[in-house]
Parts: sequence; C-alpha cells; structure tokens
Amino acid sequence: MDPALEVFFLKRRKFKIVFKIKRVFLGLSLVIITSWSDAVEHTIQDLNFKAEKLENMLQLPQDDWLSLTLMGTKIGYAHLYAEQSEYEGEPAIRIRSEVVMEIKRTGTDLRLAMTRIAYLGMDLVPLHFVSTSNETGQEKLIEGKIRNGVLEMETTLANETTKVQTEIPPDTIFDLSISYFVSQQDIRVGNHYKLNVFSLDLLEPIGTEIRVVRQDQINQQGRLLDVYVVDYTMDIMGGLTTTEWISQDGTTHQMETGLLGLKMKLVRTDMETALGDVGEVDVILTTKIFAQGERPISGSHHLKAHLRLDSGDLEKAIVQNQRQRMITGSDPRDGEIEVWTTELDKIQAPSLPIRTSETEPYLQSTVYIQTDHPAIRSTASEIVGSQNDAWIAAQKICDWVYKSITDKNLKVGFGSALQTLESLSGDCTEHTVLMIGLARSIGIPARVCAGLVFQGDAFYYHFWPEVFVSQWIAMDPTLGQSLADATHIQLAGSGLESDSMIEFGEGVLRTLNQLHIEIVN
Repeated sequence: MDPALEVFFLKRRKFKIVFKIKRVFLGLSLVIITSWSDAVEHTIQDLNFKAEKLENMLQLPQDDWLSLTLMGTKIGYAHLYAEQSEYEGEPAIRIRSEVVMEIKRTGTDLRLAMTRIAYLGMDLVPLHFVSTSNETGQEKLIEGKIRNGVLEMETTLANETTKVQTEIPPDTIFDLSISYFVSQQDIRVGNHYKLNVFSLDLLEPIGTEIRVVRQDQINQQGRLLDVYVVDYTMDIMGGLTTTEWISQDGTTHQMETGLLGLKMKLVRTDMETALGDVGEVDVILTTKIFAQGERPISGSHHLKAHLRLDSGDLEKAIVQNQRQRMITGSDPRDGEIEVWTTELDKIQAPSLPIRTSETEPYLQSTVYIQTDHPAIRSTASEIVGSQNDAWIAAQKICDWVYKSITDKNLKVGFGSALQTLESLSGDCTEHTVLMIGLARSIGIPARVCAGLVFQGDAFYYHFWPEVFVSQWIAMDPTLGQSLADATHIQLAGSGLESDSMIEFGEGVLRTLNQLHIEIVN
C-alpha cells in the first residue's frame, strides 16, 4: 500500500514537535483534482481513476512499516495496512494507519501517537474516517462521514464535542492516492500537476502542486530500486514541500520533508527495524535562538534588533501591529524591528461585557477553548467577582492563571482550556488557552499570539494571549506579566484560532533554524 497518507499526516506532526513545540497536525486530508501541466497536457478526465482500473492496480492486503527519523535520529515509526472491505454494503478499501513518535522537550519525554481508520470507495472517493490521538494521556477523537457531497465531522476533546459540516466537491479523492495517480499518468520527468487539497484540519481547500522532478535509484534493504522523485508543495505558510521516491507501481519507498528547518524522513523497512529503539532529540534545545549584540532584558519595555533570515522574506515572517514595527531594505531577508509594551496610561478600558462587530468572533467557543463550558464560566466569575472594568478583570485572570498552574511542565502535548482548568498543569500553550477561555467567558475578547520570547540565555518559541480592552493588549500568564514585555516578538496569530491551530505554525515555518537576531538596544 502507498503510505502517501503520512506525508500530510506527519507534516502536521512536525509543527507539534517544534512549535513549543506543540501543535499536532495529523488531520486526514482529501484531494480535489483540478489539473494542469507544463510538459504533458492533462485534463480532469485523465486524472479520475476508474474503479476497475484501481482494483487491477492494487494488490490487497498490503502491509507497510516505515522508520521515522528527525535530523538523522530515529524517533518512531509508521505502520499502514490496507485491505479490501465493504462500507454500507458496497465494495470499499479499508486503511488503518498508526504513527508513534518519542521526543524530548528540555529533558521531558513526550510520546505522541495517532491511529486512524479510513474507508474509501473503489473509485477513491472518501467515505468515512475515525482518528484517535493520544498526547501523553490527552485523548482526541475525530470522526467524519461523507454523504451526498457533504462532510459531517465531530471532534471530541475533554468530553466536549464540536460538530462541523462542509461541502465536498464531486472530484474528491483521498490524498493517499496521489502517488498512485502520479504513477498511472504515464509517469515521466517533467510532469506537473496542480491540485487543491481539502484539509480536514483547516476545512478549506489548499492549493498543491505535484512535480515529477527526476529519476533516481535508492538502496532499500540491500536492493537497488528504480524510482521517480516527486515533489508535493502545498500553498500554505509560504509553501510546504514533501519529496517522495515512488516506483512505477505507485509504491512510496521513501519520503522526506525539510519543514521548519528540521529534516524528517520516513523510509520503508521491515517491522523489526521500524519498531526498534529510538534515539534522543530535544526539540526545544535544538530550536532556540541565541541573540548577538547586547543581552536582552526580560521585563523590558522597548527592544530594537536587527533580524536576518538565511532565506525568505522577513515581512512575511514577522507580524506588524501596534506593538511591533519592522523596516526592511532592498534585501527582504534583512530588517530592523522595534517592539514596545503598551503604555498603561493609554489604556481606557470599557465595562464588561465588551461586544463589538469586530471583536465578537473572539468571544466564541472553539475546540481547544471551551468558552461556554459551565466550569470555565463559573471559575472566571469567581476570579473577577464584581469587577466591571475590563482591563482590571483581565489582569485578575492573568494573575490567577499564573499562580494557579503550579505544575509548570512540558509533559502535556497540547491541553485544552478545560483540561488545563482540571489539571492546573502545562506550559505556555496551556496557560494561553486557559486565560483566553476565562476571558472570553466574561465578555473580554481574546486571541492567541505565537512567536519568540527571550528567557535566560536565548529566544524560545512561545504562545501568549492578547485581550481587547479598547485596544489589543498582549499579556503573558506563563511568565506572570500583565503586560507582555518587549522581548515578545510576534510571528503569527492575532486571528481567531482554527480547530487545529495549524496557522500558528507559519511564523515557525518561516524562521526556524534560519533566523538570526542581533540586539541593538
């Protein structure tokens, strides 16, 4: 069986590894084919598989084991099993996939696991999927059914279920069929296709380009295999590219992604090797940024620094808002940034609750921020009491979260606001989602910021919230700062979070292992 499913499956996991490195992006994706070509002319009819052709092509059951490495160190495995089955009385393909990863974050072990079962028709049309993830005890269940061109999906986290419904275009197939598609299109170097990927994380189509780059040979368990090298680039966060080594029959033997400056690789192997011992990779220590020049001061009200990217565009990597400004010259990789904290005497807070058309979205409940839950609401009311001033209320919540989360650790993969309220443990992401949930529940618009903060010896990737009290104010309950200091450099956020929070990885993607910081003042 073709393990191309794991491209997207693990691509999102990569964000988790380095984004505090926290977010798991293991969503099941669908692919909408709308092709065009440079070297070879293709039409939509060319790209649609016929059921009988697929049956002849596949040899089921198929059982694949893959070894997973990060920066050259083995951190886990993937296992995929495909078989012919039935779904609601009709012939179908059933695919079970499992991914397990073990990493460290500043010495703390973190085990990430996901199991997925998916059914698709013999024409590759997706029918049903169930996805279960476990992030060191944190359970998340996603179930989706596609009927009559409509996806109905339920996400359950911390015993709270969120339902989503969205239309699926008729020309939709599973992403795991991409390499089969490539191999059945008279595969040759120069073939170029453009796809739209519908992500069940983002619930929106994502433009994807497929290019057959070259022919190659790879050594797999002592055998030389002739393969084609194929690049997949998703039009998101500046472009996420995965490379696969595919044989003529559509089997993916190796895949590699350089996401976030860290090389992740999956290699087809035997079960014993895949399940073998893993090494140690500490993703927090590996991704911190040492600053040159003057030493930044935690708690400072102003920061001026020279930034440089090895590649890319600083203006796309750095958020510009009322608290930070950046100027670039002729070279888009170079620029100067200034960050200020908000002046307290300029905060003229309104009374609670705050309701405007612009800020109304930042009061709603989402998968990870259960604003409407009775426990969240009652806790916020107890914290704030009779206080009606929005800014004073926000400070009370920030102080309560800082003092109440006494078990500050990196053991949790990504806890929701409700889970964090129950456990009172976690790191910056847990502090952030809990504060936002509490603030929203009493009528203070709040949202997530993501970026860098200076702590101790270096800049680290970090989450913090901002609240709206006549203007947006950055706060940091993780560090006990009512006003987030000027060493907070924002890379992403300031929008309503999606159910996956994948969007907060964009700044990481554009800067990790390629951003240099020199403090000027």
